[in-house]
Amino acid sequence: MGMCNQRVNTKILLIGLDGADQNVLGRFAEQGDMPFLRESFAQAPLRALESIPPYATPAAWASIYTGLTPAEHGVLDFLDLIAGENQLVSSASLRAEPIWRRLSSHGRRVAMIGFPLTYPAVPVNGVMVSGLPAPHQKAIWSWPAEFDAHLKAIPHFLPDPEMTSPRVKPVRSMLGLQHHVRAVVEAALAAHEHYGESGWDLFGVQFQALDTFQHMFWAWIDPTDHRFHTYPEHERQGAAGFFRVLDEALRRLVQKLQPNHIVILSDHGFGPAYQAVCPNHLLLERGLLTPSVSLAQLHRSFHIQRLLKRLDVLNLRARVKFSARPGTTIMGLNRLMRDSLIDREKTPAYVFSGGYCGLVKVRPGFERAVQDALLQARHPTLGNRLIKSVHFLDTLWNGQWSDAWRQLAIIQAEAGFLIDSHFREYGAVAPVSAGLTGTHRPTGILWTTLNTLDAATSVLDIAPGVLRALNLPFPEERGDTAQAKVESTATFSTEDQSAIEERLRQLGYL
Repeated sequence: MGMCNQRVNTKILLIGLDGADQNVLGRFAEQGDMPFLRESFAQAPLRALESIPPYATPAAWASIYTGLTPAEHGVLDFLDLIAGENQLVSSASLRAEPIWRRLSSHGRRVAMIGFPLTYPAVPVNGVMVSGLPAPHQKAIWSWPAEFDAHLKAIPHFLPDPEMTSPRVKPVRSMLGLQHHVRAVVEAALAAHEHYGESGWDLFGVQFQALDTFQHMFWAWIDPTDHRFHTYPEHERQGAAGFFRVLDEALRRLVQKLQPNHIVILSDHGFGPAYQAVCPNHLLLERGLLTPSVSLAQLHRSFHIQRLLKRLDVLNLRARVKFSARPGTTIMGLNRLMRDSLIDREKTPAYVFSGGYCGLVKVRPGFERAVQDALLQARHPTLGNRLIKSVHFLDTLWNGQWSDAWRQLAIIQAEAGFLIDSHFREYGAVAPVSAGLTGTHRPTGILWTTLNTLDAATSVLDIAPGVLRALNLPFPEERGDTAQAKVESTATFSTEDQSAIEERLRQLGYL
């Protein structure tokens, strides 16, 4: 089903740059590394777009798709906390109507390529290609399913990029992420070629590789970061090369699709990560975390971690951790650093997910004690605060899923820190996990030619503005967009779930 190169109409091209930061894009555009964006920024300003707590991919993109808060759409983390704490999110975790379903139900043509929370791919009036989290092997990544064979034939294409440790061969890691950007463009253009003969009301493409790149290589691209000048010039040039490839990818999409309007946005911003805060240590020190082992055994495990780290002069752990298929031994070690050390039935509180923000589960009656313990924590040598805020979810938003999260709180680290939910051998403050130099920030980017998004300031404004541009209503009653039932999430095999969880841990999540 080809188009024979005839001109078709694309009304709106939606480009997702996961984790794009206003300062970074502005600087590379000004330096000439991103000439397409430089020309675009001369036509319309690059603007700030506020994300939504916990300022991470699942909640933010779900809010972009629906125009709703997490309490209304049901997605907060990479774990589906409504279906079960140990289940990964999937397309079924969206418990409100996403924009592709709304468009399809009105007979509009839609393509969604590489966006999060789209595995398994669902039927749309057009084409969908899954993004993370999704299995990398033995899975169908598309709807229609027949398109999957075309995806598998594209070199380097995966729903999200594989990672290698930047501490081992950084330039090779950068090239791998460039390959993924190019592969996503090829997937998008193939989808357009096969299914675009009737045109598109909305054609969306998302570049997950940017988020992965900045997690790993932020210190290579930020001249204000004190680590920037410690890296060789050829590595910093290699980092700039990633943005040149990304810019060329955007140019190719616009040139081929020739859209009437363009929306370029990110789900959150980015910034440096210098150290990790380990809140479970803080809770343990205040008697608010009950270990499943004796304190002597707990400290013995820290001693073993320190010993193994000293002996690993060849970075063997990083090489295995960032391999394409991390071994079960490494996955087991990660679990031993948290899950098997906490008595979840008895503990007053514990942190089970990390990143720029973390999620803490608190038993009723301990809320104030946990909040005080975390907010009063200080850096052991510098004396500055470690935790910026603690917000219980039922105080942040009202929605049908608020009650399901009543025992959960979002903890936000101070600038320069990220949350590590593991027990680390260093204690409450630790070096950032191998391979990470950047983490999320609350403010992303928006660049658009759509006048219905002129007043947009938040991820909650995107779906309503796009629908208005296509003369489709966005319900005045926010509850009208929701589905009140709890649907089962996708079934992942044990091997697939372990591999996906490990890739997410490599980025500092879970």
